[in-house]
Amino acid sequence: MTTETEPIDGILRRTVLKASAAAAGALTLSGTTAADEDDEEDDYDENDDEVEVDEPDGFDVEVIAEHAPFADEVAATFEVTYDDADEPITVDLDDASTVILAEATWEEGAESGWHRHPGMSIVRMIEGEIEHTMEDDCVPRTYSAGDAWIDPGHVHKADSEEGALAHVTFLGIPDGEPATEWVEPVEC
Repeated sequence: MTTETEPIDGILRRTVLKASAAAAGALTLSGTTAADEDDEEDDYDENDDEVEVDEPDGFDVEVIAEHAPFADEVAATFEVTYDDADEPITVDLDDASTVILAEATWEEGAESGWHRHPGMSIVRMIEGEIEHTMEDDCVPRTYSAGDAWIDPGHVHKADSEEGALAHVTFLGIPDGEPATEWVEPVEC
């Protein structure tokens, strides 16, 4: 596991869980890692101002199946219209040719930290309840066991007071790239 800092769209982002295709076994994203403890390097934005990248606390994602390419070319468009929003969010995946399967676990009082995904994900809540808030509108939306929902890949956080479990299918994550990038905390 490595922790790297890189600018994306003019914003400094920390990439966690950079795994090669040859990596064996399940990979885990956790709130603290040896790399985090050993990483004394400060993070800076494009203006050389120090920034704090959000970190998960009590939130863990285990990759069950690494990048798998579809045998055929796959592109997808999803349109998500929330009950409390005027405009839908459209997710265009020109290249949805890979899939990653994962299991997300929230401990009681867990905070995922603000993050984004380079593609999108389809989430199926198995147990518990989470509160999902996107940077776009800062509206908390609750998803409970039995619910399915689309994470469009925008900057967001997903927290749980009681603890929760979900199955996640990531689409369109470039092969060899991490499924999650933690970003600066958002003011909502």
